[in-house]
Amino acid sequence: AGENENSKNGEVVDNEEDLSEYSADGEVLYKTLWKLKDCAGPAQDGDDVTMIMKYEGLMANGTHGQMEHTLTAKIGKESIRSAGDGLYRMCLGEQRRLVIPQHVSHKYREILPGLLPGDNTVIDVEMIIIKKMSLHKSVSGLVMAMLEPVQDEFCSRTVIVGDTLYVEYEGTLEDGTVFDSSARRGMPFGPFVHGHKQIIDGYTETLEGRCLGERWRMTVPPHLAYGDDGVGEDIPGGATLTFDVRLIKLNDDIWGDEIRNKKVLGYEVIEKPAVCDEFAGAGDDELYIHYEATREDKSKFGSLVTQTPPYGPFSLSGKGTFVPALDYALPGMCLGERRVVVVPPRMGWVGGHHDSIMVEVVLVKMNGKEADILKKYQKSSRGRRGESGKIEL
Repeated sequence: AGENENSKNGEVVDNEEDLSEYSADGEVLYKTLWKLKDCAGPAQDGDDVTMIMKYEGLMANGTHGQMEHTLTAKIGKESIRSAGDGLYRMCLGEQRRLVIPQHVSHKYREILPGLLPGDNTVIDVEMIIIKKMSLHKSVSGLVMAMLEPVQDEFCSRTVIVGDTLYVEYEGTLEDGTVFDSSARRGMPFGPFVHGHKQIIDGYTETLEGRCLGERWRMTVPPHLAYGDDGVGEDIPGGATLTFDVRLIKLNDDIWGDEIRNKKVLGYEVIEKPAVCDEFAGAGDDELYIHYEATREDKSKFGSLVTQTPPYGPFSLSGKGTFVPALDYALPGMCLGERRVVVVPPRMGWVGGHHDSIMVEVVLVKMNGKEADILKKYQKSSRGRRGESGKIEL
């Protein structure tokens, strides 16, 4: 599944270091412990990156032990230089071991909590995000590099079991040999029904929850591909396969400029008081809302559906509603105003949903002051206490 030195199943294995195996980046020595067959990236000047750093450190209980810290920074700025740190031009998913001489290790101690000083400080680094690309490892052994994600506000629906799909793809062996591709066939692969055992398990695993138009590269171990038998002369038994995939059709929707440029997240004002004396800010205002949410299948939920008291109190400077799309739509809303908000699946409810949900929301109380419209709702309320915690499906 990738190039591997002193590692097992992609995990670093400690052994006695031979510094002759290392390359120099200024005064820092580094070597690659593991990386995927195909390099996504590499990280360059100006790239926002996230890395997992593992090292020997002083823990909170005062003992020494292995520590892990997730570091987000910009290459060439802030804590990571373009040269001299052993981190430049790392590929997505790549793991490196750094050996840092004592006289320059102070810089790393500034950014890595508890890092112990030493003659040669050893840090293992894994690159998990480069700009918008991200690495995902499954307990099944599958590794997915998300190359072209669809932004949350542009994703109207995600894949679930029963959806009819088409994909563009290229499949390669570990030596880089292309064994099949939609370009070679002159057509995408499809239609197939997701979750109905019509494709290999590796595809099924990575397609779940995908947005139309997303592109990813997956490294699929044999037990999620064609096993020990292989397929004809093209795919030998026990082969680990790499697929570069883009989802181009989801049910009736086809990936193209119209969908690519269509923002799903948004709201519309449907009723507003003639005089707006009070409106929600992004600060510590104490807010209460009534809401009615309508799903793709026309089912409904919310305080207006169940005729229960409004949701609150909450503030937008705190944890908000726990529904990012609602938190986006609430600032500037007048007391007593009604808005309809489109909530995309990745900006919605705790626990997740595959569809965009239409939510009618009414700001009924703010900083102890009630909107006139609240009296109308109170008459049909069951008189129970207001909701607290998270708004949930």
